[in-house]
Amino acid sequence: MKSPLHETILSRGYWQVLVRPTTFKKDHIDDISALLPLLVKNRVRIRGWDFPHIDSRNQPRFFLDWIEQEFNWEHHKSIWRLYQSGQFFQIAALPIDWRDESSLWPATPDWKYGTQLYVGDTIATLTEIFEFAARLALSEAGNKNMQVKFTLGNLKNRFLVNDKDSFFGIGETCQASISEFPYENTFSRAELISESKNIALKTAVEIFKRFNWSISSFESLRSWQNDFKI
Repeated sequence: MKSPLHETILSRGYWQVLVRPTTFKKDHIDDISALLPLLVKNRVRIRGWDFPHIDSRNQPRFFLDWIEQEFNWEHHKSIWRLYQSGQFFQIAALPIDWRDESSLWPATPDWKYGTQLYVGDTIATLTEIFEFAARLALSEAGNKNMQVKFTLGNLKNRFLVNDKDSFFGIGETCQASISEFPYENTFSRAELISESKNIALKTAVEIFKRFNWSISSFESLRSWQNDFKI
């Protein structure tokens, strides 16, 4: 059963992410109290906001074999869960879709939710997802092979928007006809550790193609990603 916040996130644009070992073992991490320290240790911070975001002001909720935390503040909304099996789940809102609830990034008169997808934010999110998967693979939650699965949802009729000066060539016709972009792949631990940034960029390009964007320079995307300190 979905919580009210879960339903709220699904009502607009969202990222739903799943990272887990390919081999299931319910008590892969035998002590449930080890889950939060593991997540704190391996979260990714590349742009002033951690992935997953851990709210230090509130303790997560403990269930039979997983922990969970909901976060709803300004234009940030997310729910994450980490299981003793090593499975990580998160659903998070697209921040641009919640400017009407933000005092830090208030909506402008021409703003409307569900109309835009930022290029830079997409690259950043994918970089966080695959870097986190690499770190999880190396942790007690990981295994030699890891599955990464996500859905970028509520895309239909959105326009791809340039949110960095160095990006060029995004035209007014760069609009999505698909409702969602699903992704699923399995990687070895070694591949995630050595190639997480490249995998993120290649995945971003596949998303942008669904907006009818013919990317003139892959390296311009890479140069933006290289600004991150990973």
